[in-house]
Amino acid sequence: MGKHSEHKTAHAWTESASSTGPDSLPAGSAVPDKGDSTRMRVYATGFVIALAIGVLLGFNAKPIARFATRVYLSLELSKAHVTGREGKRVRQALSPLPTNPDGSINTLVLGSDAGSNKGEGGYCRSDVMLLVSLQEKKKTAVVISIPRDTMVEIPGHGTQKINAAHAFYGPSGAIDAVKGLTGLQVNHYISMQFTGFQKIVNALGGVPIHLNAPINDSHSGYLPAGDLNLDGWQALVLVRSRNLPMGDLDRIESQHAFLKALLDKAAAVKSLSKANEMVNILASNCKMDYSAGQLMDLAESLRGFKPENVQFVTAPGQFATIDSLDYWVVDATLMSQVANEVRTSAWISPELTAKLQSDTSARAEVLNAPNSDVITVLSGTEASASEVPTLARELTLMGHKGVYQGHAKEPLAQTTIYYRKEAKSYFDAMMASIPELSGAAVLENEQVPASYNSPIVVVLGRGFTTLPIVSTYGRIATPVFSVDGLGIKRLSFKR
Repeated sequence: MGKHSEHKTAHAWTESASSTGPDSLPAGSAVPDKGDSTRMRVYATGFVIALAIGVLLGFNAKPIARFATRVYLSLELSKAHVTGREGKRVRQALSPLPTNPDGSINTLVLGSDAGSNKGEGGYCRSDVMLLVSLQEKKKTAVVISIPRDTMVEIPGHGTQKINAAHAFYGPSGAIDAVKGLTGLQVNHYISMQFTGFQKIVNALGGVPIHLNAPINDSHSGYLPAGDLNLDGWQALVLVRSRNLPMGDLDRIESQHAFLKALLDKAAAVKSLSKANEMVNILASNCKMDYSAGQLMDLAESLRGFKPENVQFVTAPGQFATIDSLDYWVVDATLMSQVANEVRTSAWISPELTAKLQSDTSARAEVLNAPNSDVITVLSGTEASASEVPTLARELTLMGHKGVYQGHAKEPLAQTTIYYRKEAKSYFDAMMASIPELSGAAVLENEQVPASYNSPIVVVLGRGFTTLPIVSTYGRIATPVFSVDGLGIKRLSFKR
């Protein structure tokens, strides 16, 4: 699906359990909603931030400084550990760490708004569930988003939505539910409240995002379209908004875009004082089982980890109404394939990725810098739509970092190229390598590229044609052998 087509963004929010406690409900009953008009929702990013903190505190320090860092982390993170009977249940639910160096470490990331309702006690429904599978040796990660309405069987409570597992049994219940649903082990867990989320985003100085359309949601708030640097409150508006056609699935797409941008921003932070600040935020607003030593060892092993080595997928399935309740029913066959690839290689193959594509539309995107090597190819007329994939493929083969395709927002009869002055070198390289674009109208312009979140925008008009695909490839790759002399008799041998 084209980058600039309309998407539906997935949402994840937390519903709180009844104040009488979820265990008072009969088997098969649903945990009652309390309404969310006044409640803040959270997007769980603790795992990503924890890695960033480990990187900041552990990579550039001398041995004695690393020892001091480990002591500091031990003191701070001890506040975030679950203790007592629930701590014991969590330890029993978590899977042992893999002994094989090629094995993946899986962390369940939970988001909740515990305590947001005055007088409310006990566990609440989880707002967000992410299973992060990390391969330390290959430095790759797969993030599996689990829709909050996913149908599962919870012991003692029958058929439920998976976000009720945390309400019934706390973190250990959520861990068991995810293990049963995905078939994957869960080695660690992190749970974060919305206040910590806001503070972390603010501590990072905001997160840059491009919005293709404004957000005007009575439950979450308002954000204008365009290029934004989201503060903590604005970030909550983005990841909470569910006023979208596909509800939770659409919000998950927004959350994936935000998480990618957050990864980029966290990776750029170099300040140790900033890392200390985030440690304090985590300790005050998170629950986790990671020890200081595990966090630092993990950070050390991930030296050189790049945000682009992270894949984001959603547990495959479809919506279904059962007994008047709406569920997300996971496709067991596809989920098994996802689990197998995550287990064996910590990466989803292109073939399986194609099967997992859903008809959603990304309202939020990672903001591309004005000088980035990103080109968007659009059809300005119905006739030119067939030429877009060929040109986009050629630009990709030529090594441009990001190439997207779609349809122009407004019809345009003449082939036209818009580019930002900061991307002039990439524009020149494109023009030198694609002779068919020589007759295009060229405009140095900021508004059009900004509206498509792309420093270079190529709109193909009426009459534009590309070379046949074989010829196109021939312009890029050197032939293995020359065909000029084929069929010409060179020598005659006689006995």
